[in-house]
Amino acid sequence: MSFSVLFVCTGNICRSPLSERMFRARIAVPTVHVSSAGTGALVGYGIDGPSGLVLREYGIDSEGHFARALTREIVHASDLILSAESTHRTIMLNAEPALFRRTFTIREFARLGAGLGPIIGPPSDDDLLRERVSRVSAQRGWVQPPDPGTDEIGDPYGAGLDFARIIGNQISDAINGVITALGLSIVPHR
Repeated sequence: MSFSVLFVCTGNICRSPLSERMFRARIAVPTVHVSSAGTGALVGYGIDGPSGLVLREYGIDSEGHFARALTREIVHASDLILSAESTHRTIMLNAEPALFRRTFTIREFARLGAGLGPIIGPPSDDDLLRERVSRVSAQRGWVQPPDPGTDEIGDPYGAGLDFARIIGNQISDAINGVITALGLSIVPHR
């Protein structure tokens, strides 16, 4: 059994694969399983052209991704579920309210876990990572709420490369925050 992180967006061709690939490239814990899915997935499609270019600019391979639909099985197999927008989180929580303690927007998780410090113990210990998710969840209601829209990552689908780069930078910063919130070390990107 391994710790599993799921990234969610709408089509699973821009934000969630960017997040998945950036997260995977920046953690040094091979036992963590990382995946992505979409609430309205363009099933079978690869990463959107501008988003793929942004990944390559970060030195991360964009090939081999195929969009998949978010399913109950995928969600239940995930220890941490991170969405691009609160609307995605709401869709999941309306379907499965019991997911509340492990479902966040990417930026929300990073923000809530910012002050928790490094993990004490081996980073490959799945139970320690699950405990960290619980500790981040416990910050809800204690950490100052953000300004409206702060926890959202916009959708670059159909926009140009410049906007895809802006979104890529937002995701990059948020992924670093997620890794820190989990108490792990960040492997620097090239």
